[in-house]
Amino acid sequence: MLRFLANRVLVAIPTLILISIIVFSLQQLLPGDPALIIGGGEASPEVIAAIREEYGFNDPLVIQYFHWIGDIFRGDFGVSYRTRQPIGPMILDKIPVTVTLGAAAMLFSLVIGIPLGILAALGKGKGWDHVVTVFAMSGISIPNFWLGIMLILLFAVKLRWLPAGGFVPFTEDPIGCLRSIAMPAVVLGTALAAAMMRHTRSAMLNILQQDYVRTARSKGLAERVVIVRHAFLNALVPIITLATLQFGTLLAGAVLTEQVFSIPGLGKMVVDSVFNREYQAVQAVTLLSGVAFVAMNLLADILYFWANPKLRANR
Repeated sequence: MLRFLANRVLVAIPTLILISIIVFSLQQLLPGDPALIIGGGEASPEVIAAIREEYGFNDPLVIQYFHWIGDIFRGDFGVSYRTRQPIGPMILDKIPVTVTLGAAAMLFSLVIGIPLGILAALGKGKGWDHVVTVFAMSGISIPNFWLGIMLILLFAVKLRWLPAGGFVPFTEDPIGCLRSIAMPAVVLGTALAAAMMRHTRSAMLNILQQDYVRTARSKGLAERVVIVRHAFLNALVPIITLATLQFGTLLAGAVLTEQVFSIPGLGKMVVDSVFNREYQAVQAVTLLSGVAFVAMNLLADILYFWANPKLRANR
């Protein structure tokens, strides 16, 4: 297990280095001079020159990159040009909000997507299978922002069951937290639930055609035992792939969802930073999103090792 994990970490390290280089390079392509943003439109050329010297904007890009990545390793993500506040603490305040929303959306997608996918596979070609297929295609096709607005109109404006926006920390008010993230979690998890249905259905259909499943049924085992123990457990690998990788994409999807519901998470922070030209904050959140994707890939490999006996036997 340790050797397997060490090999995966060794593969992840150059990936992280490449991500950091890409994120830093994209920063250089953004319009506008950071020195002008910091100094303001009325700053004199002398002030602009002093700012460029202070922040190292005159250094070669390679030197700037190593200064930037060195600061990242020390936990220093820079300072907001507008408020002069450190970006690191700002991100730390937003992470629990986005993680809470992402976890709720993932739970929604698993609870909805996996059972419906199994039922669709068991009823292949029947009415229930067609209903699930239509629902899955609709979930993938509907834009997040449109679904969010429709849910707000129904549950917040018409029925007044849920708040239209905002976020309540779970530690302060668990019920209020659940009410505040209910609609955003549904919006964020709908597309993932639809994808989960399709992957689960496809994986189950493939497993149900295997000889060992027919053998289990011929032995007189209960259908529930055949489905859960012999079919579903062997179909976990593609489901694990989708679940772990899609959890990283929830951060990207949270940008629109958090903006629609005014949730103060990383997604809304990115949007606000773009409008305020706080490129360092955008850079920091983008880098963290890339790290999250790599971490989810590593988690997927670990779960593969746990779910697949063949991998454990070969180690």
